[in-house]
Amino acid sequence: MGVAETKDAKETALEEFGKWSNYLLVTTVAATGWIASKNVSFTSGNIRSAAIACLGVSIVSGIFTLALVPLVAQTMKIESSIYRVKVEYWIFGHRYHAFLTQACCPQHVFFIAGITLYCVGTVEQQWIVPAVAALAAIYGVFSKRQQDQAVQTEGQPNT
Repeated sequence: MGVAETKDAKETALEEFGKWSNYLLVTTVAATGWIASKNVSFTSGNIRSAAIACLGVSIVSGIFTLALVPLVAQTMKIESSIYRVKVEYWIFGHRYHAFLTQACCPQHVFFIAGITLYCVGTVEQQWIVPAVAALAAIYGVFSKRQQDQAVQTEGQPNT
């Protein structure tokens, strides 16, 4: 058996999670550099500052997320999910505990907020912002799968 064949689902999930977090971190750093440059015209300096601040928080959270990945790998035992693994670490002689979600959720939320602020701050026709937001909300409501399609009884084939 090769290495790939002996990995369980949690190890694979953690590996993919680490890759995703790394890609998001690199993307966030690039977006922050782009927004902070003078190549982008914002309608408001305050919106630019808020976008950079959100992306900065996302970067720091991303670094924490990537730092937790090997600790989760070392700690994983019988937990049903990589998100339920409680890891222990020490900083300046003090013991702390954390879960992946404590770092990855702020990473994702502040990335989305920063990119949203970038879009809002660079669009010239401000009426477009609520129109696009409304279309996205409508799409989200009407794209829900039907309940009978979403719930599958174990052992039943998909039809």
